[in-house]
Amino acid sequence: MPDRPYRVIQWATGSIGRIAIRHFIDDPAYELVGVYVTTEAKAGADAGTLAGVAKTGVTATTSIDEILALDADCVNYAPLYADVGEMCAILRSGKSIVTPTGWVYPSAKADQAGVKAVADACRAGRASLFGGGIHPGFSGDLLPLTVARLCTRIDQVVVQEVADLSPHPSHAMNFDGLGFGRDPEEARRDPSPLIHTMEDIFRESMALLSDGLGIEVDKYTTECDVAVAKRDLVVRSGEIRAGTVGGMRHEWIAWSGGAKAIVFRSFWKMDDDLDPDWGYGSIKYSVQIEGEPSTRITIEPSRPHPTGDEGYWGRVWTAMNAINAIPAVCAASPGIHTHLDLPLVLPAGLVRPAPAQVIRH
Repeated sequence: MPDRPYRVIQWATGSIGRIAIRHFIDDPAYELVGVYVTTEAKAGADAGTLAGVAKTGVTATTSIDEILALDADCVNYAPLYADVGEMCAILRSGKSIVTPTGWVYPSAKADQAGVKAVADACRAGRASLFGGGIHPGFSGDLLPLTVARLCTRIDQVVVQEVADLSPHPSHAMNFDGLGFGRDPEEARRDPSPLIHTMEDIFRESMALLSDGLGIEVDKYTTECDVAVAKRDLVVRSGEIRAGTVGGMRHEWIAWSGGAKAIVFRSFWKMDDDLDPDWGYGSIKYSVQIEGEPSTRITIEPSRPHPTGDEGYWGRVWTAMNAINAIPAVCAASPGIHTHLDLPLVLPAGLVRPAPAQVIRH
């Protein structure tokens, strides 16, 4: 850790960005120096106000030029969709990036021209990029690679995610992005935009895992289906009519030698009473390694959130896996980094008293 706090910028203030701001304010290892927002309604607001805590004196701006002119070590880049042009501008300005928007293994991305542009920007700005998150970025790649160290043979890796999105605040993510509330046949025939993005970044995660384990992948396939709401639902981000999409089940599969070598299975729901009832239970991430010995490890909250927002801890996991890598990313050589080349991440400032401020989610 340097002899001063890491100077950081928060880029975008959705549910993940607000969690990040609260951490940067409270953790003495960091100094929040700037906040970039995408709407004029948030411009000029104090970062603390946006995050639901006491004012900080740091004012949000919609001006990219203002943000790039700041003296900062790293940007926590957390929009819903990554923009290569924005990322390149940040990196060329000499600021490293950590992000939960994918980029966990860019060599497997479909857009290799974009990857080259980002790599060139890293070199030009002598900065680094690292993609984290809970899934992808941890439960589907770093965690199974770690569990694999306990095994003598591996036949298959199955990573399962269960997410209750009913308390999630983002209409843009849940409705516009994922397609909740859509006609089920339309959703099956033409998946919503964020589904295609998730397919790309999950492929990155599976490629990272397969390369880490030495698995030669023959092909990647995707299987998906939707469940419908049995009744009209009012969730935090909007309304879902009975008979429209209230749940989703996806399988992203990496095949090797004609067999399913890696399976990522995700179940995203807005209610527990859906048709069909896939019965996946409450929020959790699990890794099942079939082999010798067959081994399972599960991550789930050990206590409920005080507000009853079951998904909040998952959003914290998503934010913190990237944020806690900031010291390692800032110390790394310029370029794109992944779990396969970044040294052991040692989080800074986590052992400290609980914050006194009241958080308004």
